Amino acid sequence: MEFMRSALGTLGVVAAFVAFGLLWSSGLAARATAPAYPAPMGTEEAPRIWLVDGYNVVCSGLLGGRARAGWWQEEHRAELLERLQRFDDPAVEIWVVFDGDSGDSSSAQGRVRAVFTPSADTWLVEQVRARGTDAPVAVVTADRSVADRARHRGARIVTPRALLGRCTG
Repeated sequence: MEFMRSALGTLGVVAAFVAFGLLWSSGLAARATAPAYPAPMGTEEAPRIWLVDGYNVVCSGLLGGRARAGWWQEEHRAELLERLQRFDDPAVEIWVVFDGDSGDSSSAQGRVRAVFTPSADTWLVEQVRARGTDAPVAVVTADRSVADRARHRGARIVTPRALLGRCTG
């Protein structure tokens, strides 16, 4: 009998903690939080420089519904760069950064420039920092860590699908 009373008392304490935790977390969920990707750009000045996380956009945007075998290969990079040539704003300068070494650290095809570097993430954040907050910069990535670091430095974050949606044709 004493054992039953002790077990019931312990269960009561555990149930109280669980109930408190659930109530607490439901209150936290009700608080307004910033979205991972803010609403589309409104009346603010549109970015003239777009920095694109190349392989990230290939995987999450370009190949989203297709087989992803060999996602790092030249044919997928070329497809992305070709699509970006048809970006709907002709005044925009687009830099696409890829992890790795192509033998040549950078190349240009029209207004789209491709850069190869050991760390695309580091390159993106450094570029945002170097450009400062004077001119708006858009960073295109689905990587939340890179997005957070770039947003903290004043960049506007754009999803890969939103970028590709602006490429006509």
